[in-house]
Amino acid sequence: MKVSLKYIFSGGFVFLATILVGFVAFRELVELAVKDQTSLRERNEIRGIYLKIPFPLNFKIYFFNVTNPMEVQNGATPILQQVGPYYYDEYKEKINVIDNDAQDTLQYDSFDTYIFNKTLSGKLSDEDYVTIIHPLLVGMVNAVTASMPALLSILNQAIPYIFHEPKSIYLTDKVKNIVFNGMELNCQGSNFASKAVCTQLKSQIPGVKESTTQKNVLLYSLFGNRNATVGDTIKIMRGIKNNKDLGRVLEVNGKSHLDLWSSDECNRFKGTDGWIIPPLLNPEDGIHCYSPQLCRNIALDYMKDDVIKGINVRRYEANFGDQQTVEADKCFCPNPKPCLKKGVFDLSKCVGAPIMVTLPHFLYADETLLQQVKGLKPIREEHILTVSIEPLTSAPLNVKMRIQMNLDIGPNQKITIMNNLTTALHPIFWLEDSLDLEGPLLTKISSIFVLLKVTYVIKWILLVISIGLFAFGGYLHFKSRKSVKITPVHQRPENEVDALTRKTNEILSQITKVEKIGHTNSIMSGHEFDRYN
Repeated sequence: MKVSLKYIFSGGFVFLATILVGFVAFRELVELAVKDQTSLRERNEIRGIYLKIPFPLNFKIYFFNVTNPMEVQNGATPILQQVGPYYYDEYKEKINVIDNDAQDTLQYDSFDTYIFNKTLSGKLSDEDYVTIIHPLLVGMVNAVTASMPALLSILNQAIPYIFHEPKSIYLTDKVKNIVFNGMELNCQGSNFASKAVCTQLKSQIPGVKESTTQKNVLLYSLFGNRNATVGDTIKIMRGIKNNKDLGRVLEVNGKSHLDLWSSDECNRFKGTDGWIIPPLLNPEDGIHCYSPQLCRNIALDYMKDDVIKGINVRRYEANFGDQQTVEADKCFCPNPKPCLKKGVFDLSKCVGAPIMVTLPHFLYADETLLQQVKGLKPIREEHILTVSIEPLTSAPLNVKMRIQMNLDIGPNQKITIMNNLTTALHPIFWLEDSLDLEGPLLTKISSIFVLLKVTYVIKWILLVISIGLFAFGGYLHFKSRKSVKITPVHQRPENEVDALTRKTNEILSQITKVEKIGHTNSIMSGHEFDRYN
């Protein structure tokens, strides 16, 4: 085979192989591997991580310390001072796991544990005292006002006994008591009002428990009922049969849908449980998850491509919408009350307490809310709810789940301690559940990213090489067709010529001898010669 044809053939082979493997089959093979490895199969590493995250999440809480509590009692605008963050290590585990191979489902009970982190909290301590709006006192008044206003007089009689003769709607206590250990509620009174209210507190209010050291004393905390206790029972899809179903919520506490909201769409579970995301998402699909703490679906919209720790990611963000103008959000309006202002969500149907949820510092909420209090400063990067995922595997590299809890305050003539209050949506605290991927998991994702990047470069290099080989072979072939091939004449050496001459003379000598032996030469006479003329 001519050299030119060898180059052409080699170039064509490399080109074809590169196209088929590098540009067509490789992507399919990678996606196939990703689908297999990201499903919740028992042999997959991701299952173990999903069931028990091998490192603690950062749970941070910021309190809005009130600097003018007594002035607020007389109608002044609350002045807030953010205090925090107080860091807690949050360990997340899923227990009582049940697999159903036929349905391709997995059921579990959530189990979370919180431990105060002194190192990350720095100079702050959970022994610190803060002054915040009393969530239980104000919450009870708001709940009774909305549902049973006739009972306000009884509640007004019970407040001095239960809440230790409060001078304002605020409380001052240690951080650890407010968050987990519990603030004391006095139920030792013998009067009808305090007994009736305490009975309702024990049976209906989450976060209230009996003291183990004092009789007829209750303890109320913000998150005590969530710490080291079995939470919601959730059933999800494992994503083995269909990777797009990975993590999709099917049931919560045995129910296939909610019955809290005014439309089937809002009552239907949509998306995952928030702790796993299907791979190979299109940006326009967004991320959808169901939050048991909010009893509603959350949609995170794609915002932009970004780079975190050298890895390409997609950034998604979420907010609480606008019930007044967005049709899809109107199902969350607190009927029979009018829809809430932009960026506000009523949590009362979910937790049984009239808590209003917003983004921290009223980010993306109605601007009038910022005028009702002083000391807030919304900053998008510090207060937005955001998730950044690696596009191929949907592994979360950075998660910031941020939320602020608020209570409505206003003058209430039937509650002595609230006669002269100003009207405001009053922040209590805001918290952040955050994940910043580090360690071996980040290394694995980085190695996948590097491998894909190297493969991308190699396939283009091979493509260029194949084109180069093909072009060079064509050049050689074209050049050979225009040239004339001349066979060179080789000069024999002098000794070879002498040997050949001697050999020739010997052959002629032998011929002469044969002629002399075989016959006699006759030479024609002149007359005989003339005969042929």
